[in-house]
Amino acid sequence: MHTGQSLSGAPLNTPLTLVSVAASPDHAHRLSTLGIREGSQLRLLTRTIGGGRIALVAGSRIALGSDLVRLLRAEVA
Repeated sequence: MHTGQSLSGAPLNTPLTLVSVAASPDHAHRLSTLGIREGSQLRLLTRTIGGGRIALVAGSRIALGSDLVRLLRAEVA
C-alpha cells in the first residue's frame, strides 16, 4: 500500500517529498536522471491544461504529463 497522495491532488507551492514512483523500470530510471525518485523534494508550481503539472525539482522546472502525475505519490514535507 502506498502512502501519500497522487501529485494530481497535491497542493501547489508546497514543499513535497516523493514517496512512491509507480512507473515501469525504464520510466523510473529516466525520472531518476531528472531527480524524480523516492525521497526527493519537489514543489508543484502550476497546473497545465490537460491535467499535467510543472514541478520544481532540484532547481529545475520539469513538465509532468497527466498520466505521470497519477503515478507519483507525495507527502507534504
